[in-house]
Amino acid sequence: MKLTISPTCAHSCKGLCNALEIAEHREREAIKEYGRFAENCDYPDVRVLLQEVIKDREHSLRMLEEKRAMLVAKFETLDNINDSFA
Repeated sequence: MKLTISPTCAHSCKGLCNALEIAEHREREAIKEYGRFAENCDYPDVRVLLQEVIKDREHSLRMLEEKRAMLVAKFETLDNINDSFA
């Protein structure tokens, strides 16, 4: 699957920010690729290194997902506040 989202920043984050989504996609793809390398690797030290890199990428992915979820909640809260004044 090829993600065709533009990495250009819209500078209006609410509902338009692609940066976190693109970063998440790239982390997932890297995790898959490193996983394939690790599966096919015959050298134990390299396999261990690749598995460590995968863990690091998984941690980065979780951070990106958590931050995006926080931003979604923040924007929803701001929308609710703004709606209460309308």
